[in-house]
Amino acid sequence: MIKVSRRAALAIMAGGVASTGIAYAAVSSLSDEDLVRVTLERYFGRLNMRIEHMQQFVLEFQKRNPWIFPNEKLGDAVTLLEALKLGAARRLLPERKKEDLGHFDRWVIAEFHMLTDYARRSSPTDPIRFTGWQPCTNPFANLEMQQGA
Repeated sequence: MIKVSRRAALAIMAGGVASTGIAYAAVSSLSDEDLVRVTLERYFGRLNMRIEHMQQFVLEFQKRNPWIFPNEKLGDAVTLLEALKLGAARRLLPERKKEDLGHFDRWVIAEFHMLTDYARRSSPTDPIRFTGWQPCTNPFANLEMQQGA
C-alpha cells in the first residue's frame, strides 16, 4: 500500500484547486470572437487579420445569424479545445452537438468568404480585411447592361 504524507496530499489538493481555477478563468474569458477565430483557423490555418477586422466580422455575423452560435458552454469548451489543439475531442460529443458545431462551422466559413476579402486577395500573405456585405461576390459577373442584340 502506498503511503501519502499529509504534505503530499495537501500539495495534490492545492494543485487540483489551482488547475480548476485556471481552467475556469480561461473558459470564462473566452468570447464569441475567440470561437469564430479558432473555427476559421481550424480550416484556413493562421489568419493574417487585424483584431478590428475580426471584431467587425463577428459583429456582422452575429447580426445576420444570431441563432447559429452554439450555446455558451459548448462554445467555450470548443474554443478551449481548439486553442489547445485538441479539436479531435469533438468526436466524443453527442451526435446533436456535433451536428450543431458542423452547422456553425459551415455558416462561419460561408459568411467569412462573403464578408471579407479572403478569397480576393492578390497574395496569401496579404492581410484579410472585413469588407461587409457585397451584393455580388462573383468575380466573373458582368453586371453591365448589354446594348442592342
